[in-house]
Amino acid sequence: MGTLHEVYQLKPKVINCGAILRVRREKETAFLEKYTDPQIDYTNDGHGIFSNTFVINAPDGKVRRYALYATERIIDFKEPGIYISIQDSSKNGFGSDFDVLINEMAAYLEDSLFYVIWDHIINRYEITNGTLYHKNTRDFSVWDYDFGKYLKANYTGSEPIIGDYFADQTYEMLVRHNEMIEEGENPKDLYDIDEYEVLLDNISNYKNTSTPEEYKALEDWLKVQIADYD
Repeated sequence: MGTLHEVYQLKPKVINCGAILRVRREKETAFLEKYTDPQIDYTNDGHGIFSNTFVINAPDGKVRRYALYATERIIDFKEPGIYISIQDSSKNGFGSDFDVLINEMAAYLEDSLFYVIWDHIINRYEITNGTLYHKNTRDFSVWDYDFGKYLKANYTGSEPIIGDYFADQTYEMLVRHNEMIEEGENPKDLYDIDEYEVLLDNISNYKNTSTPEEYKALEDWLKVQIADYD
């Protein structure tokens, strides 16, 4: 399969396996005129405008997270709008032309922060007040190619972000876990008990106090999986 691009979003919402950016409301008309085909209806359905880059008109605020090798998910932003969904796990498509595209689009987009990682290369994209700040480093191996370890080392003053990352990672596991059961497969063939235990430890240590009910539900689910693991 080769090395795949990992995409993570930290702001305004933490998302594993993809990123979703929102077009500024006052810029929606200009954005659609510049980047989309007027003959295509983008309502509730993503249409590619560039490699790994999809536009969705979401009147209900529910946006598809694109990922080639993760369970399909709909992320609820609770606000109608035009969204850009960036796909995770592709082999190609994140070269300099992607950087040019995001730099041009930044003037139309709300503030956001996301990463695209390939092998040892970390690309950090932060959009603030319509300007893109892009940083490229080549030291992902320092954190054993583990984005969670990277967050712990580089976001020590942002524990809610770290907590939300591990909570979302747990939710990804839960969704995949349930999908496997529905398909008659055994999740234990995919997940080791250590994976449940590490996630439980992480979300317990980095709780986001603004969403205690969500964290409690995920902790309880992990505890059940550990207790039932043979």
